[in-house]
Amino acid sequence: MWTHPWGYREAFAIPVGLFLLGFISHFLLGIIPDHAFGFPYNLVGGLLLFVASLIVAIIARRNRAIRFFCCHKAAIGSMVVWCSVIIVMGFTRQIEPKIIVVHGLDSFVHLAGLSHMLSTRYFLILYIYVLFTLGSATFHYLLTRHKERTNLQFLSFMLNHLGLYVALWGGLVGAHQVEKYQMQVNSEAEYPEWRVSQPGASELREMDFAIGLRNFTLEEYPPKLMLIDSAGSPLPLQRPWQYSIERTPDTTTYADWEFVIHEHIPYGAPVVSQDSLHFVQYGTKGAAHGLKITATNLVSSKRLSGWITAGSYMIPHRGLELDTLTTLVMPSPEPKQYRSDIFVIAADGSKEEATVAVNKPLRFKGWYIYQLNYDHEKGRWSNTSVFELVRDPWLPLVYLGLAMMLLGALCLFIIPQTRKKVIS
Repeated sequence: MWTHPWGYREAFAIPVGLFLLGFISHFLLGIIPDHAFGFPYNLVGGLLLFVASLIVAIIARRNRAIRFFCCHKAAIGSMVVWCSVIIVMGFTRQIEPKIIVVHGLDSFVHLAGLSHMLSTRYFLILYIYVLFTLGSATFHYLLTRHKERTNLQFLSFMLNHLGLYVALWGGLVGAHQVEKYQMQVNSEAEYPEWRVSQPGASELREMDFAIGLRNFTLEEYPPKLMLIDSAGSPLPLQRPWQYSIERTPDTTTYADWEFVIHEHIPYGAPVVSQDSLHFVQYGTKGAAHGLKITATNLVSSKRLSGWITAGSYMIPHRGLELDTLTTLVMPSPEPKQYRSDIFVIAADGSKEEATVAVNKPLRFKGWYIYQLNYDHEKGRWSNTSVFELVRDPWLPLVYLGLAMMLLGALCLFIIPQTRKKVIS
């Protein structure tokens, strides 16, 4: 190794060494502060990186050592090591560094930065090295070898490589200018909400616009049946049994028991008489799912009947006790989709109304308003919505790079990729 011409071993050894250097510096210096690459330092650093790649591409023709950083081997090595780190990040739950400090999390995953990789020094160092090698290789080809291909082939290469470079460059420069806040809005509040907070932070910030909640809607999957033991653990322990109620009447069996579902009231409330309890329609806040069940033991012919419910914030949970060790219950229905009907008022008087749902944000004055959460205790009767507000001024540049890559991929299909014969 380390004898020219360098090959793949050096191409992988360099980024691995940079990763180890960044890993050690992470333990010594901690995470990267939020203000470290804020504007205008991020723009200055991005321009310096661009100029460095361009200079390397220019002088590479006269220096064999520098030429290595312009070859495809260096780019491949840096991308593989960086993508390996990204794969680890994909399998690790990522949280805000402020949450780690507030809750005093000290496991190895948090100390090594695996739970917040975007704020670690080793991720930043690898990111910069990837951009450096990719930019150097791209610029070197554009300056020295573009005559080996036709104009259309040259266009295909430029769209693919420059598109990737533009997207990654915009993501790096704009990473510390991304603003993320959370806003909790209540439909019963007297005024719209304009205050936001950040996870793990106690201070509030006032926005130049306010959000009002008109209505919150939650769609649920059909209710289910399941068995629990006296300690509340699902049965059987290894693979809990569940049965979804798609229609009524319905019948299902498990082990020695047969369950007949006679009636399902999606919006009901229990009514207690002198000798029984039954469900009736209750179409107002706090209503819960109710199922009328008859359970028959196929061995002993023991028969039990009654209403079960998952309950709500107003109605208590109720199950059907089969024996001293087993109870038939209805778990809380799982949410299928939830959305909020909102209106947004800006300080300049402009106003907009929209329905915000999961993966369907509202864009308002450069901000994306996402549906993030709701009051789980009240469930479908929640009068509170939690929104995430995100602003990324560099996102259009990233989209431009992605669009260039898509056009370049299209060119690969429609443009013949044969090389011109060069006569020396």
